[in-house]
Amino acid sequence: MSDRHRITLADAIAMVQQARKSAPTMVNGWNIDASIIREILAQSGAAGLRAYMASTAEGVATLVYLAVDKDGKDMTDGVIAEYVLPCPPWCDPESPFTKP
Repeated sequence: MSDRHRITLADAIAMVQQARKSAPTMVNGWNIDASIIREILAQSGAAGLRAYMASTAEGVATLVYLAVDKDGKDMTDGVIAEYVLPCPPWCDPESPFTKP
């Protein structure tokens, strides 16, 4: 397993706090159901996942996500998902990521 994407909790918290300072938004994060991630990654040729910043018709920040192939190309003919649960209001009040 590759560690190229792994970071420490301290680094993650610092990065989240920096992003909030740089580009404040009404949404701090999203909860994404594991079943749709598994479905996306189970597609033939899927080598990873890409998320795009998006906005609902009501103006709520969200994510659109889909698989990418081994060359980093979006698999636009496959499963594309959204309907993530934004934080707030669906937050973990005990998480260090929800602290200011």
